[in-house]
Amino acid sequence: MPASPDPQVALGRAIRLRREELGLEQQTVALDAGVRPSWISHIESGRQNPAWGTVDRIARALGWSIAQLAQLADELETEDRRPTNEPLPPRD
Repeated sequence: MPASPDPQVALGRAIRLRREELGLEQQTVALDAGVRPSWISHIESGRQNPAWGTVDRIARALGWSIAQLAQLADELETEDRRPTNEPLPPRD
């Protein structure tokens, strides 16, 4: 499985932190979310980006809404990224 060109590392960290906070294994979250356990591993490590529907199912498996998961991911965003209230620069 090739790495994503623009991985969402903070999203993966948020998923991992919430999962560990709940004391859940990757396999448990994966089964509840309807995805393969290896997919949870790839998302948590920032190697793959899930689709919105998958993020929603993972958030629900973690007992949260997609908004709550996104908020944690936003809080975990790395310092070298532009603040979320500033516009993104144009892409080439």
